[in-house]
Amino acid sequence: MNRQKEAREQGGLQESTTQGIHGNNDAVGLSRRTPLFDDALAYRKARLELIPLRVRDKVPADRQWQAREYDGVQVMDRARREGLNLGVRLPADVVVIDVDPRNFPEGRDSLADLAASFGLDLSTAPHVLTGNLDHPGHHYYFRKPKGTILLDSVNGFEGIEFKSFGRQVVAAGSIHPSGGIYRWAPNSPPLYEMPDLPVQLIEKARRPDRPQRVATGAGELTPEQLAKTLEQLDPCDFGGKGEQKRWQDLMMACHFATDGEGRQEFIDWCMGDSDYSGREWEVGNRWDSLHSERDEAITTATLQMFLNEVGGGIAAPDPEDDFDIWEEEGAPSEQPRRWQFLTIDELEALPPPRWLIPGLLTESSLAAIYGAPESGKSFLAVDMALSIASGLDWHGRDVLAGGVLYIAAEGAPGLGKRVRAWKNDHGAQGANFAFHLMRDEINFAAEKDTAVRTFVQEVVAELGPLRLIVIDTLNQTAAGADENSAKDMSRYITNMKRLRDATGATVVVVHHSGKDTSKGMRGSTALLGAMDTTIEVERMKDRYAIDVAVRKQKDAEKDPGIRFNLEKVGDSLVLRPSVMAAAEEDFAVDPIVELACELANDKDGTVGLKELVEAVCSRLGVADKTARRKIADAIPSGRENAVTTYQGKLIWQQPVEARNPKRGILVITEEQG
Repeated sequence: MNRQKEAREQGGLQESTTQGIHGNNDAVGLSRRTPLFDDALAYRKARLELIPLRVRDKVPADRQWQAREYDGVQVMDRARREGLNLGVRLPADVVVIDVDPRNFPEGRDSLADLAASFGLDLSTAPHVLTGNLDHPGHHYYFRKPKGTILLDSVNGFEGIEFKSFGRQVVAAGSIHPSGGIYRWAPNSPPLYEMPDLPVQLIEKARRPDRPQRVATGAGELTPEQLAKTLEQLDPCDFGGKGEQKRWQDLMMACHFATDGEGRQEFIDWCMGDSDYSGREWEVGNRWDSLHSERDEAITTATLQMFLNEVGGGIAAPDPEDDFDIWEEEGAPSEQPRRWQFLTIDELEALPPPRWLIPGLLTESSLAAIYGAPESGKSFLAVDMALSIASGLDWHGRDVLAGGVLYIAAEGAPGLGKRVRAWKNDHGAQGANFAFHLMRDEINFAAEKDTAVRTFVQEVVAELGPLRLIVIDTLNQTAAGADENSAKDMSRYITNMKRLRDATGATVVVVHHSGKDTSKGMRGSTALLGAMDTTIEVERMKDRYAIDVAVRKQKDAEKDPGIRFNLEKVGDSLVLRPSVMAAAEEDFAVDPIVELACELANDKDGTVGLKELVEAVCSRLGVADKTARRKIADAIPSGRENAVTTYQGKLIWQQPVEARNPKRGILVITEEQG
């Protein structure tokens, strides 16, 4: 039984459902007089902010609620004292699909059409039933890129709105004005498991860039000012036949005056005219269409013209609107941190970290890949980045696919070759890659971080949420910093965290090991302490293989490690795994033995020396003489000198004819008996 269901039962609710248009998930909300606050815990566990709402009309209880700071515990205490509902202030990376079947066209199911058109799997989305006793609706929670702004409605899908940043929705446990209760649908996934909104749907609903305004004054009114201003006008004077042009001009003027932010206020005003009753979606959709339209003749002056007809004027802003939060010159302009205090139950209910790459990287973490110069650490970073950007598995391990930003401060010219080789090796020439490269200089350890803050803002605006950000290398992105200084490295770490928090990405820095490689990464221990994961890369003496070992894994078991061969593809090299090692063992298997076993298994346990030499020459790119020397070093002569392979078999070299070894040598493998 999930915690959401437990909370409902502990609150004394008895489930009662009626069959609706979407089966048993259309349960009608039960009647209740006070909100059920146990359900609100799900939002705090998912790190979503709660705000107080009025019960009678689902409107935020506070003016300027978008800019206010709220504490979840205090909000719930206040709601209990004052008999308020709870709302969810939506962050930039969450979108709620708000379904109101009352606005569906007759004979059509807009939600089913939306799901079919864009491959939308509603069963994977956390789902709240809206509690309307007469017309049950739905809230489905999804993730979206932070930097993507969506329209509230999409043509052809009447009755469906996309609510995101700057909007709020009513939280489960709250009371609907009809007397029903908002509640989690049966079998709803946990809120923290919100799936990603399909890319095709994001593109369909993406809000167009606003046209450049030739006239001044766009956005001079707040939504609250607009609401007060419209109170002076009678919506009935703008409805009905013959008044459509006046209504449209007024809407365009309100859109201009608020720069598109007064949508809900305009809809609420329209509902004062019975001709618009039940047409909320239609009005909102017409408003949304203005984001891509442009008419420089319709400005705030048009709104003032209509006000002049009734002897009115633009409402003055609230007194507190005239005062900005004072900031010391040069001080950070970010919003103050909102502290969150978890109970022991909330702590236990926190979801475990998800693997970005199983065994190596966790989601939204800090990590370092380090090794000696030319150890292959950048090859590993590129290999990981391309798997995540393409969604292809990473050497047999499923990845969390998504956007990747590769900050190539070192060795950028060679990346093109590596990418081409990787795509050829994976047969991914036609695949879509969410991969972005940045080659400009940036200093994450600068004493003044203004440039970094601007960079982070641009990354979010241009690229949105990312799965992975690679900084290659620390040395090249920390100009003037002392790597042994805890103070300098703390600034660097702070900016890594800023990137992580703004984008949701795992941030990986490529770094060097010290002169004494046994001591790990070079520089201050502050860097090691801040990392969730550290991965060491060591180049083998033959230069054609690398060992990859997880040295620190904060929230999971360490991966036992992998040995990769560096194999030539095109005009570059790619990684191909050759052996997995046990956690307590060193990487002791030779790639020559690996190759011999591979060929021998295809030929009844034996392979001719000549064939093996040719294979070594081809795979490692060495001469015949070098290949024979490597084979002699790795595989002994005579069964009495046989060595054990990683598969537990014996392997040795043996002449075809003992009297005439020049006729050829067999490399033989057999099970230990």
